Amino acid sequence: MKCSKCGAEVPEGSTFCGSCGATVGTNDTKGQSQSSQWWASTSALLSRDPVVAVVGIGAFLLCLGAFLPWRSVQYGPDVLGLQLSAGPVVLALGAFLALALVLARGGTPGAWSIVILVLSVVSLALIFQTMIWMDDQNYGLGAGIYVAMVGGFTTASGGLLETTRVLKK
Repeated sequence: MKCSKCGAEVPEGSTFCGSCGATVGTNDTKGQSQSSQWWASTSALLSRDPVVAVVGIGAFLLCLGAFLPWRSVQYGPDVLGLQLSAGPVVLALGAFLALALVLARGGTPGAWSIVILVLSVVSLALIFQTMIWMDDQNYGLGAGIYVAMVGGFTTASGGLLETTRVLKK
């Protein structure tokens, strides 16, 4: 059976295309809700390509970390990542990593895996530089910087997974 959206070969009995995630035109899927069809399509994509999940979660954590406190002032309000000079840059790098992930799935995967690695290293360098500066100023570190750091390491590991996958081919 062929997918009506992308033309890829779909095994008999499948309800979703393994290539693009589109619903295959069977009568069984007509009764499913839109959210259950979306979830089945998304889980099929993630099981086929775990790099999407790894880099996607890492990019989300980088963006989330910018909105959380990076600096805890002992007798004052916390300072969000967006209030420091590195915070907006880390937020932008998280958005660029999500964009690079989308482009990697539609273009040349090997080149985009290098872009994902470079953006991850730049974000980690900014985060560590900010941590060192805050330590010199005797500020306490907030949760946001740790969340962003985990996001940077997660996207870097996703970039490494993608690079090894491309090199194996």
